[in-house]
Amino acid sequence: MKIKTILCTILALVISSLVFFVDSQKAYDPQELYHVYLDGESIGHITSKTELEKYIDKEEEHIKEQYNVDKVYIPNNLDIVKEITYNEKVYSAKNIYEQIKDKSSFTIAGYTITIKGTEEMTEEGTVQNDDIIINVLDKQVFIDAVNNTIKAFVDEEEYSDYLANQQEKITDTGTIIEDVYIKNDILIKENNISTKNDIFLTSEDLSKYLLFGTLDEQEKYVVKPGDTIESVSFNNRLSVGEFLIANDEFSSADNLLYSGQVVTLGVIKPALKVVEEDYVVTVETTNYTISYQDDDTLPIGMEIIQQKGENGTNKVTRRIQTVNGDITNVEPISQEIIKPTVEQIVIRGQKYVSNIGNPKVWFWPTANNYVISSPFGWRWGKLHNGVDISGCGYGSPIYAANNGEVYVAEWSDYNGYYIFLNHNNGYYSAYGHMSALNVKPGQIVEAGQIIGYMGETGFAMGVHLHFGIYDGNPNRGGTAINPLQFY
Repeated sequence: MKIKTILCTILALVISSLVFFVDSQKAYDPQELYHVYLDGESIGHITSKTELEKYIDKEEEHIKEQYNVDKVYIPNNLDIVKEITYNEKVYSAKNIYEQIKDKSSFTIAGYTITIKGTEEMTEEGTVQNDDIIINVLDKQVFIDAVNNTIKAFVDEEEYSDYLANQQEKITDTGTIIEDVYIKNDILIKENNISTKNDIFLTSEDLSKYLLFGTLDEQEKYVVKPGDTIESVSFNNRLSVGEFLIANDEFSSADNLLYSGQVVTLGVIKPALKVVEEDYVVTVETTNYTISYQDDDTLPIGMEIIQQKGENGTNKVTRRIQTVNGDITNVEPISQEIIKPTVEQIVIRGQKYVSNIGNPKVWFWPTANNYVISSPFGWRWGKLHNGVDISGCGYGSPIYAANNGEVYVAEWSDYNGYYIFLNHNNGYYSAYGHMSALNVKPGQIVEAGQIIGYMGETGFAMGVHLHFGIYDGNPNRGGTAINPLQFY
């Protein structure tokens, strides 16, 4: 009996050991789990990635309502990695959600658009503009906003005809749009966007951002008696073009303002470079030139018109490029003389070149058939302190605007070859971006004398002359004046 008891005890111990061994093996069986990391740090294991995604989508209904979307996704900084592991504690989808909901932001499906910055020339040198990142849920919002931005710089009706290939052919004079495009490289990537980022939901908001660089309310101005669009623009450091873009209810600078009217003074900061290339045919007046013949028998200062001058007429064809409404290049194509000019011949007394200019009579500094490609005035918050004259062709002559003395004739990285003339009557004149100089500092020049040749040296967008007039020495605080008021 005793032996039987001992055998039973041994058998029980063997069975107990087998059960323990089986249970121990079971505890170390491999499990297929998902390891969850937030910002690279482990926050636990779950049995189903899909279950967590569904739980987040269910709990974040307010995001669906705010953005009018059907689904909410996990945060971008949340990683879920499939693992084969042993004896790990398993968390519920709810537990993981509670850990991340206040530490991170959930995402929604959309598009991230990168507008690559372009190079820009400034007085300090070439600047590379920063890339601009935009998030949208619908690509059409971006497409519509780009079209709105284009229409801010390109006439809407002409642009529509261009897109529909319905532009009228030029029979005598006129303009045809040859091309409209965005200069920036644009990258569009479909991805999940964090709800902590700015997301543009309407083309109206995105259009405003693409034009002004901000969604903040623009400064307002109450019109006073006597105000004009031109005066309000200049007094508030805007170009007329900027004013018209910020106030699209006006169609031109000739529109009238009324006292008490509220207008916007938004300084545009376009994110896009809208390029328009036009084929332009115009009929233009060609001013006659004046030649002088000296006569030793006449006293100094006496002048006799031997032949009266007559203006001519030319048909001029050009290709003109603008970027965001500013002319950047004028390419002469052809010129047809309709009516030739008649030179005016003046007989004058013994020639004496004075270094004092006549403040009431100024000589135009370029050849005829010119285009004012950029006027005097405020533009994008900076004063353009002269006028840019284009269309005369590379290497065409540049003339002294009045008698005077060459104050500066040299090279600078920004102005290229440039000249300052001191007219010794309080005024100075400036000539920039020339291809070559024809005078030296200290030289006395006469109105109409060739002092250089047109070019595009320095920081110049295309062939043109930058021409300025100053009341006082420009290097000692002289004030820039609109040169056109002297002509």
